[in-house]
Amino acid sequence: MFGKLKDKLKSWFSKTKEEVEEKPEELKEEPKPEIKVEEVKSEIKEEVKVKEKPVEPVKPVEIKPVEIEEELRTAPTIEQLEVEKEEEIKEKKPSFFKRIKSTFAYKLNDEDFEEFFSELEFLLLENNVALEAVEKIKETLKEKLVGKEIKKQEIEQEIKKALKQAIEELLIEPDDFISLVKEKKPFIIVFFGINGTGKTTTIAKVANLLKKNNISCILSASDTFRAASIEQLEKHGSNLGIKVIKQDYNSDPAAVAYDAIKHAESHNIGAVLIDTAGRMHTQDNLMKEMEKIVRITDPDLKIFVAESIAGNDAVEQAKAFNENIGIDGIILSKADVDEKGGTALSVSYVTKRPILFLGTGQEYDKLEVFNKDKLLKSLGLD
Repeated sequence: MFGKLKDKLKSWFSKTKEEVEEKPEELKEEPKPEIKVEEVKSEIKEEVKVKEKPVEPVKPVEIKPVEIEEELRTAPTIEQLEVEKEEEIKEKKPSFFKRIKSTFAYKLNDEDFEEFFSELEFLLLENNVALEAVEKIKETLKEKLVGKEIKKQEIEQEIKKALKQAIEELLIEPDDFISLVKEKKPFIIVFFGINGTGKTTTIAKVANLLKKNNISCILSASDTFRAASIEQLEKHGSNLGIKVIKQDYNSDPAAVAYDAIKHAESHNIGAVLIDTAGRMHTQDNLMKEMEKIVRITDPDLKIFVAESIAGNDAVEQAKAFNENIGIDGIILSKADVDEKGGTALSVSYVTKRPILFLGTGQEYDKLEVFNKDKLLKSLGLD
């Protein structure tokens, strides 16, 4: 996770450091005057007009038609001359980091910040960081950097420090999950999300975690819609030695969950983990069904399961479910194959809810407690 983003940030910081290294011979250079594109265009057009004026007659020279055609064919147009001049201007105009080579300290202004951030913005968006999260990072960085005088040799560290603070503000640190579950008996957790995110396997991982911490639990097979969903949950229950409460397919999912809660109450069981049918946030009938399950079970925790590799799709899904049902926490599956990492930076920020766990494999023990410091370290910002 975060492999590509970490590498690109490292490359970006490395380039920053190289471009601001002190070069004494450049300290003596006077700043080059700004060349305005419009003035250059005007000059080019004037030059072309002058060339087009009639000249004094000269002695006729025999020129073959082929030579004239070749000259006309290869002669640059006004537009081509303008493009060449614009490219020349771009080459002459130094970048933000190159401009600070000639100073021992630099104070960033708004214009410089916009130029500096544009490259970082592209890097973040390319790595699945949602636009809302990018805007928040920009706001925080601007507050930390603009108007502050920074020594040239400290540029890299100051930017890293500001970026670390910006990313920290995106994330919500989760409460201790085990301590939370122990507060009430039975502790009721409903899991929901779209199809194919690994929701049922994630429930089994959470059950395994509870069992390892001496918290008894049962599973509610409230996905009565998807074919083989009940058998899949029963297989996990059998592997873990955990009871599954079920009814027939097409039964009322809320009724199954209610039966599971009553069973837990009568048998002094610590937690009830309720599986539900995967649904898109655009499926009104299934969303209403989800609302009924929540109303009947009155859960202590509503967990949204999403794929880390889904990028902005996962962010939009989380936002929609949060608006319709309410989210208390998030589990991101398939984090072990997510090279970009932008989903983790975005989904917590847009929902204002914590990421509880990261799924890092298929085995039951591949459930990693989300840790903000570890995330920052994986990005090289520790």
